[in-house]
Amino acid sequence: MDINKLRYFLTAAECGSFTETARLLYTSQPNISKQIASLERELEVKLFLRENGSLRLTRAGEYLHDQLRDLPATLDRVTEAVKALGRSENGMLTVGVLSGQRLDHAVIERFRRFTQTWPELSFTMERAGFSELQRSLQSRRFDLILTLSFDVTPGPELASVRVQESRKPALFVSRFLPEEQWRDLSCAPFVVISPKESFGGYQQLLRTCRARGFEPDIVRLADSLDSLLFYVETGVGVAILDRSTRLETDQNIRVVPLEDGDVPGLVAVWLASNPDPNVRKLAECLRAEA
Repeated sequence: MDINKLRYFLTAAECGSFTETARLLYTSQPNISKQIASLERELEVKLFLRENGSLRLTRAGEYLHDQLRDLPATLDRVTEAVKALGRSENGMLTVGVLSGQRLDHAVIERFRRFTQTWPELSFTMERAGFSELQRSLQSRRFDLILTLSFDVTPGPELASVRVQESRKPALFVSRFLPEEQWRDLSCAPFVVISPKESFGGYQQLLRTCRARGFEPDIVRLADSLDSLLFYVETGVGVAILDRSTRLETDQNIRVVPLEDGDVPGLVAVWLASNPDPNVRKLAECLRAEA
């Protein structure tokens, strides 16, 4: 049975429209109709009732959908696991790094030391946002990720080491934003990462501001760290961040150190069930010195 036909069927069952299915799967509506008809002939059963331009599952269609609804996610997960095993056999690791986060010299030196210590091993590096890092780790697309510790939920399924220690935060402000708009932080316009993208990052700002006795006036939620940095650069609002982003060296950004509070540090995270010993070798090499 063709897996693509099943993907078309499952998507059509979810959205109730061949036209919408075609849009979601980047193909044509006639092709969707053709593939569904082919699947129905193969199974010798009607899967959909077509009524007034809409779709309704038959009893057979409902049963097939209930049994296979998790198939695409399972297939993706298995595919990534197979790729991970292949990388392991070839001495290759894939590392995900938080977009917008600047790795300091000490961390880069540890990566260099890793390649010198184990020259037979290699790694590729990709940038991604908070939520994509987590999803790609779970699917095994990434063997190890580097992210901020507030975005990691402790649990037996994850292993981690600290890569950069917590640091004092700073207020980052565009020089195009008049000082009277941000000097009093209780009245300043804040931009912050969306809780859907990073609940830990959103809560971190709330804790920092509440410790200073005020609720932040949040004017924009960013769907990625890169977007948040852009909003600061263009004067949409101010942000309280650690000092390891590109804003630290931006000539058009004021960096105002904050003496109280801490920003959680950078951590390396991997699946505890990952059998590849090379992942642990890299993690230990990245571990911050005590």
